[in-house]
Amino acid sequence: MISSKPPVESAGTGWIYRALIGQVRARALLEASFESGRLPHAFLFAGPRGTGKLTAALATASAWMCETGDNCGHCRHCRRVACFEHPDARITMPVTGSTTPDEVFLLLSRRVADGVTPVALPGNCWIPIESVREIQSRLALKPYEGRGRVEIVLDADRMKAEAANALLKTLEEPPPGTLLILTAVRASAILPTVRSRMQTVRFGRLSTRDIASALVSRISMESDEAERLAMASDGSLGAALEAATERDGLGDIVLETVEVLEKAGEHAVLEFSLELAKKLGTASSGRFCSAVTALLHDLARRASGLAPLYHPPSDIENRGAGWGLRGLEEAVEIFGRCERRLRSNVMPQAAISAAMLAAREALGGHA
Repeated sequence: MISSKPPVESAGTGWIYRALIGQVRARALLEASFESGRLPHAFLFAGPRGTGKLTAALATASAWMCETGDNCGHCRHCRRVACFEHPDARITMPVTGSTTPDEVFLLLSRRVADGVTPVALPGNCWIPIESVREIQSRLALKPYEGRGRVEIVLDADRMKAEAANALLKTLEEPPPGTLLILTAVRASAILPTVRSRMQTVRFGRLSTRDIASALVSRISMESDEAERLAMASDGSLGAALEAATERDGLGDIVLETVEVLEKAGEHAVLEFSLELAKKLGTASSGRFCSAVTALLHDLARRASGLAPLYHPPSDIENRGAGWGLRGLEEAVEIFGRCERRLRSNVMPQAAISAAMLAAREALGGHA
């Protein structure tokens, strides 16, 4: 099924996705949909976190609502979509059973204010069937602005089966003038019957150059530091921006972690791990694992006689001096697996404590 909206004078589709970094193929596909004037009624934006899926979803919603049809950024529709305030462009995200509307409002307000805060709540979050029913109730009403409706569902791969089956009915028979945009890290986790009724747009990892350039232009970071942070971001601009805003605090935690792995006994490592996971929470635990992995990788390069990639040599010269190459390489793999487990919704305390104990053993332990 094809969605349509009232025709407007447009400055050109190339302007719509100006805020999207990289993603040449995704951008070309989306721009072609607008140029044809025949958008599908539903998109699935699939790819790693921090690669522009939400940015593209908001740009698409803005263009859908925009008075000029090109996401001008200045009309009342564009401004309200960008601030998550448009009554006809709504966001649905995974929640816990105890999540309150105030918590969601605060999260979205932080994202609007800094442009960096991940639009994801802490804890074991899912999209329940009640959220889908709210979407269906909104779509049953006429739009407030008379320009159609856009529903954006974030992290749709965290949708419970009954919620996905309920959404399937809407995808099969969407109301006129409706555009649905789902985002997902793991498209394979979405029911095939749901995926088949959407046009999938793939988002890939960004290049180090694109991420470094964005860090320099957006937050005026020095180019050398931006390059190092970009290399450690695993192709995610979102991760790089988040790390940039908290790099001093997270850096101290990573260095303390290395010291604990060097000197502490098993019981002390476990206690440290549990307290650390509690402090970091779900949102920061993955970034912590990525940062530890980067440091261990540089220590492994040093052990091989190579220059570090992610850290200045002076930052690591006194770290892990007694660790061998094999143990360091194993520890890199351990924290990489930990990050993947966290992405699969394993609780941070379980994932991080297991990784710390395993890394301690791989690195030789300490009595």
